[in-house]
Amino acid sequence: MIARIMVIVIVTGLASVSRSAVEEPAGPMRNCTEGECHAKERGYRIMHGPTGLGACDVCHKAADERRHTFTLQARDKALCDFCHVEKQAAARVVHKPVAEGQCLSCHNPHGSNVKAMLRRDDMAALCRDCHQDVTQQRKHVHGPVASGSCAACHNGHRSDFPKLLVGQGRDMCLGCHEQMRGQLATVKTLHKPMEGDCLQCHEAHASNQIMQLRQGPLDLCSSCHPNVQEMATTSKHRHEPVIAGNACINCHTPHGGDLAKLMKSDTISACLQCHDKQVKTPDGRVVAAVPEVARKQLFQHGPIRDGECSGCHLLHGSDHSRLLARPYTQAFYEPFELSHYELCFQCHDPQMVLAEKTRGLTNFRNGEVNLHYLHVNNKDKGRTCRACHSTHASDKPLHVRETVPYGKWEMPVAFKKTDTGGSCASGCHKEYAYDRERPVPMTTTTAKAGK
Repeated sequence: MIARIMVIVIVTGLASVSRSAVEEPAGPMRNCTEGECHAKERGYRIMHGPTGLGACDVCHKAADERRHTFTLQARDKALCDFCHVEKQAAARVVHKPVAEGQCLSCHNPHGSNVKAMLRRDDMAALCRDCHQDVTQQRKHVHGPVASGSCAACHNGHRSDFPKLLVGQGRDMCLGCHEQMRGQLATVKTLHKPMEGDCLQCHEAHASNQIMQLRQGPLDLCSSCHPNVQEMATTSKHRHEPVIAGNACINCHTPHGGDLAKLMKSDTISACLQCHDKQVKTPDGRVVAAVPEVARKQLFQHGPIRDGECSGCHLLHGSDHSRLLARPYTQAFYEPFELSHYELCFQCHDPQMVLAEKTRGLTNFRNGEVNLHYLHVNNKDKGRTCRACHSTHASDKPLHVRETVPYGKWEMPVAFKKTDTGGSCASGCHKEYAYDRERPVPMTTTTAKAGK
């Protein structure tokens, strides 16, 4: 032993060497990260536990001390599993590198500047080593993807759900979208797709559509509602909000709501988002503003009173002007044809204009003389419904118009109502009165005035 010490002194020029350094039996490895040997392994922001403690022998063992060669305490996955017992839990889906024991393909065994000792600066970069860029350069990127947080949705090692997801169906999405969870718990009507997987409508990673939709709103909704798409795109008169921009979700809430047909608001309010002012259509027509539909103090037409614009209009598209459900002439004078009043007679009994005399079909009569019949049934100058009535609402009872357009002139109607009749002094004729109980004498001239 003395000879061995002398050799060291001669070769190295050391004044002395500790006896314990050469004589103590083999034991735990010294801290290899001290001095100039493997100091770089301690230069990480986050260090593997054994590295931080200098306990290199947890993973390494000497093969030949003289040659400074070492082997691992175990091979591949078995070495990691010795400590990381929780990673061995059974699961239906196992990440391929984990199944093959390739822990070091993702993790640095000594340390990293990134949480979980990843080999890349962020998880997204690490995942892209094996997986293609899931954004595919699309415009609208899901928040976790944009921030490189793949682990927000995927487990890195194993999972009970397909694609290593952390949850299943909408429950996984609602783990982050808590406001949506609260909304869905309270709404009266849930959109059918919301009972399953959000991915029926949304892309998980990125999309060129708003809100990461799989398709534009019209095409997406039409995959379940093809009849609406056909009406919206093939009708002679198309409703622009249904086919442009956000399309269906201009008016409907896509997840769930408290109103019928998943409307965002009541029908009147929804329509007035656009129709509180004049609207110019793509073909150059001007649609008049209809703010009167929201004025409850007016005498309102039945469908308006009930808040149902769809009583007269097909809101997605129509082959009739002004998106009407049935034909309705805009003319002031119209030769009488029942078809000209088809819209009105969805609700009103056509006998109110076909019966020359009546005691109950209408209150607009002088005794039993039907004054609707008198005004309408004329071969050349039959007055259409709009000649006297506002289609939406009026200051006058029975939503009689204050004035009616006649060419460029707003012709006054001057209607006055009494308990049993009324009177009218329009630009069509001098003042005439009528009474259901005490008929006003009608001369031949009076009778013809309506014609």
